Amino acid sequence: MSTPQLLEVLYTRKVTFSDSELLRYREFAEQVVRTVLQEVQIHRRDGDPVIETEPIGTGSSFEGVKVKPELEFDFMVPIQTNVQQIVFCDTDPHVPSRFGIVKIGSQPPVQLQFNTKFCTDGRGYGFLLSADKIRKWFQSLSDQALPALEKSFPGYTFRFQQHDPARNLLVIKDGKELNIDIVPAIAYGNAFLVAKQCSSEINLPNEATWRLSFSTSERAFFEKMKRVLPCNSCHLKCLQILKYLRENDDQLRPSSHFTHGLRSYYLKTALFHLVMESSPQAWAAGCLEQRLREMIKYLIDRLGEGNIPHIFLGNERHLVNPQWRLDVPVKFFHHTEANLLEYVSKTTMEQARLRLVQIRDNLDGILHQHLQ
Repeated sequence: MSTPQLLEVLYTRKVTFSDSELLRYREFAEQVVRTVLQEVQIHRRDGDPVIETEPIGTGSSFEGVKVKPELEFDFMVPIQTNVQQIVFCDTDPHVPSRFGIVKIGSQPPVQLQFNTKFCTDGRGYGFLLSADKIRKWFQSLSDQALPALEKSFPGYTFRFQQHDPARNLLVIKDGKELNIDIVPAIAYGNAFLVAKQCSSEINLPNEATWRLSFSTSERAFFEKMKRVLPCNSCHLKCLQILKYLRENDDQLRPSSHFTHGLRSYYLKTALFHLVMESSPQAWAAGCLEQRLREMIKYLIDRLGEGNIPHIFLGNERHLVNPQWRLDVPVKFFHHTEANLLEYVSKTTMEQARLRLVQIRDNLDGILHQHLQ
């Protein structure tokens, strides 16, 4: 078989879910999360942050690029509290890139109790909302929803486990597993701060840092590609195949740094950059092999440079060409360019780069191995 034929066979046999199958599981996951959030309202105390009852689906299952076999569904749950100010690195160099800190306003006389329960001392910043304390609080509330889940969905087994920053709900029926990640988040315009703290050494309490998420804008990016690119374009298929190769490369090479060292998010970012830089016709249905090789080359080059630029943070191209701005707050385009590889070791980058070179140079052989 030719390379295009191998790619099509791999995609059909190994990579993609049918639309109806994925939709059925996604709708079930949404029902489960809504049930959790209804129960959380019952156990939430007065004075606690307000938890919205409608979750926001994020990630590959909602972007149309989910890859077999794992059934995983990610949700953000917006929370509201008395936010005085959200600070980012553009106005304070002590705040790490891709994170923010949340200053809490005064709410006497209950403020002391709130600060103790949900905040940390910001060393000169006043009280800052703690991502760690919010995560644990949401975790304890979610745990109390288990009886309601078992009652609402007879025949299913439910078990919560922590999958930082998300609260992971493992659902099992007839030996089949479904993973649902639920993470509390604070809205900032069309962006969000999720309760995942920075793990690097910084001049702030780590628990006071909240990771920036543009997941709703990324989902909108996929929706816009559907309108801008040709009918039956290869962009989704290209990303899904590359994601499959990453997720399963450790089956061919157990110590693969492509699997264990690079996040799937880097692949999605590569797609976004290449779509922005090329003409729509470059993504026509017959261009799958060329675009896949181009994505691999992009990653090889960027790993060699040690820099994958964030699609939004510090990306000034959006100021010149608003086509892909997607309601992201303009201030983020003025940030210092964010590097997704900032905290990835040089060894990991080099080993992942070398593995991608091998895959590029022996693509047909790699595809045959996955099809065996």
